[in-house]
Amino acid sequence: MKTKIWLLIGCMVFSSCYSYKTIDIGMPTITEGKKYKIITSDDKKHKIWILKYGDTLIGRKSKSSETLTKLAQEEVKVIKERKFSFLKTAGLPIILGGTALGILAITVGPDFDLDIDYMQN
Repeated sequence: MKTKIWLLIGCMVFSSCYSYKTIDIGMPTITEGKKYKIITSDDKKHKIWILKYGDTLIGRKSKSSETLTKLAQEEVKVIKERKFSFLKTAGLPIILGGTALGILAITVGPDFDLDIDYMQN
């Protein structure tokens, strides 16, 4: 039980405040310098910062990385644009606070003993 709770808390703490929205490949509006998740025809996933978009897509895994990733336009199956998610950002502290209070109430809270005979009379 405790392992599941810590796993849930860990997932919430380390989740990103960003989500990815699929954009149309036919008329992509790729902005150089933004981060995208790209799925290729062989189902490999790449999260890259776009440096150049044309017949060949060129990007980096991180802003400071020296290694370039090059993908041919024909290889690209899905492009997802990174968007800031207000709900993920605002919801995270609320969920963590509620979880902490729930755990505290379960572990330290009073032990209620209900008298069932009294309730039936």
